[in-house]
Amino acid sequence: MKHRILRAAGITLTSLLLALLFYVPLEAREDSASLVFQMTADPGKTTVYVVQKGDTLAGILRKQRGEQKKRIPYDLIRRLNPEIKDLNRIYPGQRIVLPVRETPRLSESPSDDRKKSDIPPTVYKHKGQESAPAAEPSSPAAPPPESALPEKTVKTPPSVEHVLGLIRPVVGRMNGTLIAKGNYFIPLKEATQITIDCSLIPVVELDEGTTFLLDFGNRLSEEIKALIGRSWPNYLFVHREELGDGLTGLRGIIRRSRNYEMREVTEPLVLLTTPEIRVFPDWTITKKAMAGAPYRLGLFLIGNNETPLPGEVRAFLEKNGLIATEISGNRAVTGPSISRAMPMTADLTGLKGIALAERLLQTLGETAVTGTELVLFDQARDGFNLSITADLLLRREGKRFVIHAKRLPEQFIRILKEGGAEVVQIGEGASGKPLIAELLQALRIPVSFGRFSFRIPEDGERPRLTATFPAIRVTPGGEPLHLFDFDMSPEVQAFLNGLIGGRIAKYLTAS
Repeated sequence: MKHRILRAAGITLTSLLLALLFYVPLEAREDSASLVFQMTADPGKTTVYVVQKGDTLAGILRKQRGEQKKRIPYDLIRRLNPEIKDLNRIYPGQRIVLPVRETPRLSESPSDDRKKSDIPPTVYKHKGQESAPAAEPSSPAAPPPESALPEKTVKTPPSVEHVLGLIRPVVGRMNGTLIAKGNYFIPLKEATQITIDCSLIPVVELDEGTTFLLDFGNRLSEEIKALIGRSWPNYLFVHREELGDGLTGLRGIIRRSRNYEMREVTEPLVLLTTPEIRVFPDWTITKKAMAGAPYRLGLFLIGNNETPLPGEVRAFLEKNGLIATEISGNRAVTGPSISRAMPMTADLTGLKGIALAERLLQTLGETAVTGTELVLFDQARDGFNLSITADLLLRREGKRFVIHAKRLPEQFIRILKEGGAEVVQIGEGASGKPLIAELLQALRIPVSFGRFSFRIPEDGERPRLTATFPAIRVTPGGEPLHLFDFDMSPEVQAFLNGLIGGRIAKYLTAS
């Protein structure tokens, strides 16, 4: 009956190399095993014996064994009583924990085991051996032969899979592993192992060396957990009450990890300062101590009708130190990658006077002609000829604009105006914001100055990302152009080009 209960719980404690012998004195050191048995044991069934005067451990075990023909292995006594350093020396009044076990049973045939077992055939071995345990086990016990494994695969219950749908992608992005099917073998000492059915008790392995058993059904007894913990202190247990939904379960895992911590975000994270790019995750997962660049993962909880971040945005966030994972319901969602050619960022850096004016107009899509000769006085009309060469001549909205660097006499300006041209005079050494503002206003091109913000999503109560920067905004009739006067990496420029729905240009003032 005990065997059936323990199998139904998905946990099998396999003891190998037990001798079919009567009592052997302690001095024999348990080295005369001659037969191998497949047996079950219930570590939860124990009894406490108080040592009496004249007792020896061998005598106590002989009385405990009673009519059984198979002795109780001393290694099991050691594990149940770690505080007793030497089993050869016991004293009156000591309390010794002794197991109460079923008689070992040989399977009638491999087919009988196949019919009764619900454990799927996939095999996983734990990673705990990579960490130094408190009590180093011997080499891992070999998994059961394939012929004794079942032919069908047990599916993870829907309620469990619902929680794992969130935990799995997050753990994966933390370079960890979630195992939710097959067998997971935990080796103990003396060729003993515990086999976990991962469809019932999934296993999470983090890159820090910590392993978590997600006990959705609270199937693991305190005795079994203690047995695992004595050999593998890096094994931790998350109970049904701590798992709840996916987010709660994830918090239960992170809370018990050695190097990770998970926090609810109350203030936005500043990813860059110029331009100021802020992100608004609901939770962050960080590493407590880590050499080099800090590890930071952001969890964004989005509604069922919200669109995930485009792939380019996620890639940008990751390159700048934030791994973005969006959660809808109890599952991670991923937005599509938008393959589109980003417009080139115009570079007006270092330009002055007419050169800056000409490049700015080209950026705005305006065509200005250089070196145009304009007649001011005609010999037939005025008795002499006089003309000037305009630095730039722009025709826009039915008007002619003469853009000139050198100062013209007022008489010349009056004659040009009488001929239907407007004169825009800019200094030869003018540059930066003053020249841009003066030129655009004279050409009647809408322009504004200030700090401009953009967000994802564009509407809704709460953004997931915002970008804010000071700029000159020009709206010549088509898509807007934002001119900025600070250094920005090409990667950030490309990101802003895709975000603001227009174009950007830099105009760093010439020195």
